[in-house]
Amino acid sequence: MKPTTFIYLFKNDIRNIFRDKTLLMMTVLPLIMIFGLKAALPSVVKLLPSFPNYYSLFLAVVGTVSGLLGGYIIAFVMLDEKDDDVLKVIRVMPFPMFLFMAYRLLLAGFWAFIFSFSALLIFDIQDYSLLENIFYALLCSQTAVVMLLFMVSFASNKIEGVTFLKGLNFFIVLPVLAFFVDAWWKYIFTIFPFYWTYKAMQEPNYLWILISVFSHFVAFGIGYYLFLKKTE
Repeated sequence: MKPTTFIYLFKNDIRNIFRDKTLLMMTVLPLIMIFGLKAALPSVVKLLPSFPNYYSLFLAVVGTVSGLLGGYIIAFVMLDEKDDDVLKVIRVMPFPMFLFMAYRLLLAGFWAFIFSFSALLIFDIQDYSLLENIFYALLCSQTAVVMLLFMVSFASNKIEGVTFLKGLNFFIVLPVLAFFVDAWWKYIFTIFPFYWTYKAMQEPNYLWILISVFSHFVAFGIGYYLFLKKTE
């Protein structure tokens, strides 16, 4: 695939995003959410004095959810293409499907990183260095790329995509319970890759970081396989 093809695809994607009011809103929604939560944070601390002990966990969740919105933008672009059978046309174009998907996944990862990084910088409630903010933003943005693949695999259009999005958001927040309960069933949450991201940030440890990266890699492989099967 020539560099000019990537440039054309990028320009076309940006044009489609700015033409769609829903997608355009999603580009500013993370900032609305982040500033809204930051404004509410002092009130939350007054009600829950122990909340600062979980600032790292809070940032992990906000960073992951913010990053997901970046992935959702590209997912909805692809669902529009899926609904119009554009993906089938791409299969017969003179460039490999994996290069097209690599471009789309990198673009989704870029949006996710920007949103996650912005969340960590704007809140600034932990003594993270710039490099730590970059690293944790990368860790949080992993989930967006994986979820994009599952959404595009199972949703046929944007309406189904919205339903899928709501379900995903519920599962994204659910593993937080594991950090507040002491029961055997909390280990069920370890099947979710993003649980390990939360654990790596709340309880910094190289092992948790490695598990987070590896589990996302496995989920990515499953998601990509499903995407290829669903778009045959």
